[in-house]
Amino acid sequence: MTQIKICGITDVETADLCRRLGADFIGLVFADSARQITPERAMLITHHLLNQPRRPKLVGVFVNAPAYEVNRIAEYCRLDRVQLSGDEDEDYCRRMARPVVRALGVSHEATAEEIEARLTAGPQQIHLVDARVSGRYGGSGERFDWELLAYLNPALPVMVAGGLNPENVGTLISRYRPWGVDVSSGVESHGHKDPAKIMAFIRAVREADSGLRGVNNAAR
Repeated sequence: MTQIKICGITDVETADLCRRLGADFIGLVFADSARQITPERAMLITHHLLNQPRRPKLVGVFVNAPAYEVNRIAEYCRLDRVQLSGDEDEDYCRRMARPVVRALGVSHEATAEEIEARLTAGPQQIHLVDARVSGRYGGSGERFDWELLAYLNPALPVMVAGGLNPENVGTLISRYRPWGVDVSSGVESHGHKDPAKIMAFIRAVREADSGLRGVNNAAR
């Protein structure tokens, strides 16, 4: 099944909704953002989810923060992974105490060969491929050229972000079958997470997954 990450969660109620709907990951943004959350507020979400029988994995999103600070927050908030969305290099990644989600910004001029050359096969590392927008580190809501996904190594765990919403995520999955999808602004209304849009997004992903299973079964 396609892995689902709902990013930019800021309150317990929305985190619990994502849990009940079956999201695989939720993103807590500790970097400068309209969706930024403090470690103390993040702990309210952590405490709630850790008491549930099944929960999404907690991913802390950071941009060019000191490595010791990322590790400190990850330990304090009991994060499952850290997402590095800035200019962090391989040495920085090796200093992380938690498994890494490595963000990769894709420009309009990028080729599939250039993208794959920048994807590393580090242990337990997930690759988040997003559109590169000048002056921003993710969260732009812009799409990159999805056609590039057709030429990437399918063995790499690639999570697609940027411009996704309940209306187009099914098309992405049906055509390119990414390992995972990541959404934030695409499930918001007036700058806040919209429960109906979160529900519609997750339903669209699972319907696309079901369609792929039907195709695979018919081909046997």
